[in-house]
Amino acid sequence: MRILVIGPASLCLALLLAGCATSVPRVETVMMAPTLPKHLTRPLPAPSIEASSNRDLLDLLARYESLRRRANADRAAVVEIMANDVGGGDKRE
Repeated sequence: MRILVIGPASLCLALLLAGCATSVPRVETVMMAPTLPKHLTRPLPAPSIEASSNRDLLDLLARYESLRRRANADRAAVVEIMANDVGGGDKRE
């Protein structure tokens, strides 16, 4: 009687092992894009000033320099976010 139980049990185990051995693992590639804050992608407004003297022109130049520095800081933040979230690619200037 023991032989009758061992035979079908062995057959079932062999079939289960054969089924697991022939399965191929499935690999799915998922593209993940980092989310950028809105303030880093929003356009900066141009400073408005009426230039009637050299002092006004210098003030306008200082405001544009401030905008340029802010835009460069935003660009650097975007590069850092993209490098850290996507997988650490090299940073481009």
